[in-house]
Amino acid sequence: MIKSIKFKLWLTFLVTLVLSTTAMLLFTHASVKQGFLNYVTQQAIDRLQYLENAINEIYIQELSLEPLRDDKRLWRRLKYHTFREYVEQQTRVALSNNEPPLHPSIKAQERAFIDRLILTDTDKKLIVGNRFENADYSWQALYYEESLIGYIGYIKPKDFMRSVDKLFINQQLKAFALLSVAIFLGSFIVALMVSRWLIQPLSELSRGAKKISAGDFSVRIQRKNSDELGILCENFNELARTLSANEIARKQWVADISHEMRTPLAVLKAQIEAMQDGIRPTTRENLDLLNNKIDSLSRLINDLYELSLSDLGAMTYSKGPIDIYKLIADIEPDYAQSMAAKGLTLKVENQLNEKQKFFGDSKRLSQLLSNIVENSIRYTHAPGSVHLKVTGHRSQIVIALNDSAPGVPENKLDKIFDRLFRMEESRNRATGGAGLGLSICKSIVEAHNGKITPALSSLGGLKITITLPVA
Repeated sequence: MIKSIKFKLWLTFLVTLVLSTTAMLLFTHASVKQGFLNYVTQQAIDRLQYLENAINEIYIQELSLEPLRDDKRLWRRLKYHTFREYVEQQTRVALSNNEPPLHPSIKAQERAFIDRLILTDTDKKLIVGNRFENADYSWQALYYEESLIGYIGYIKPKDFMRSVDKLFINQQLKAFALLSVAIFLGSFIVALMVSRWLIQPLSELSRGAKKISAGDFSVRIQRKNSDELGILCENFNELARTLSANEIARKQWVADISHEMRTPLAVLKAQIEAMQDGIRPTTRENLDLLNNKIDSLSRLINDLYELSLSDLGAMTYSKGPIDIYKLIADIEPDYAQSMAAKGLTLKVENQLNEKQKFFGDSKRLSQLLSNIVENSIRYTHAPGSVHLKVTGHRSQIVIALNDSAPGVPENKLDKIFDRLFRMEESRNRATGGAGLGLSICKSIVEAHNGKITPALSSLGGLKITITLPVA
């Protein structure tokens, strides 16, 4: 059976709380009991003072404890003299405090303590008394004029001799048990509140994720906290905004592609139908028109294919050492005549070393240079000029292309690499472009670990700067 995170979190708090409270209760019980037993033991040691004094008197007379060796009668008399003195002293204290005298059970426990006392020499060898084999003895040293003369062996009490001691301990443990129960209940309530507080944003995130999976990208999680959950909610909102923007871009992309493909297809269909109906003759000029429309459609499809490969990371690159100087030098003879026919001038300033080598794909780099030059030719008004300058450095090659008017508004510079971007609806179709060339350029530059940036040109048009690192 699957349990919710809230239940698991609450159960974790509960189990931890029960274990910690139980451990604390057991530890306190043992600690308090042992501590009080140590206190009772210390009291018993204090009572041995009477016996120590009696043994010291014998030692002073004989300068030895030999008179006590195996003299159980004398040893018993000394012990019980101590017992009587202790009982009389406790009775006097009880009477002075208006308390009842010692209970007979306490006297019996005290007598048992006295009966198990032994006397040993300095090596803890028995002098007199009944030594129990398995008993855990503690030792009280005997001194005469700072010289060790022997030990009194006693067995620590393992239980309380007085009922008042037991009552005191039981009261303390009961109070602590009640306190533990109160702490447990309070912590239990806090655990419920904390688990609910922690789970609430997760529940909101779950509901939001379901809405997003259903196609509703407008969902947002309102969370003002600055903790990790707040950051998670903000990241979720950012994801929703990104998905919404991507969905809008996807719809726009489909609409734009359909529009771009419909135009040449409509022209082709109209021309062919006109020829079929005999309205237009099947002349070379009309066939050239059809061929141009087919070429435009073919370029569009090829560009879309290139971009799709780039998106999938499947655009192929055959990189190797290439003659970048020759690649730049071939541009001017390739485009000078066609540009002159359109009233444009091309100036190529190749400052690269003739032996300059570059590690890249010559086919893709030729495509890159052709795209940026053709983009300038397509959009530069006649009379106009295009200036291509290439400089080489130790770590990079910089390609800068400037063209004359018209330019691109500064607020639209960052969009010129967007697919199907046009500043005016009819511009791309009028000039024969679909707005995909610069997008392909960006993919090629990034595949060579480079950077391509747009700016306003000093010639009045657009400036495109390409920076390629030298491997």
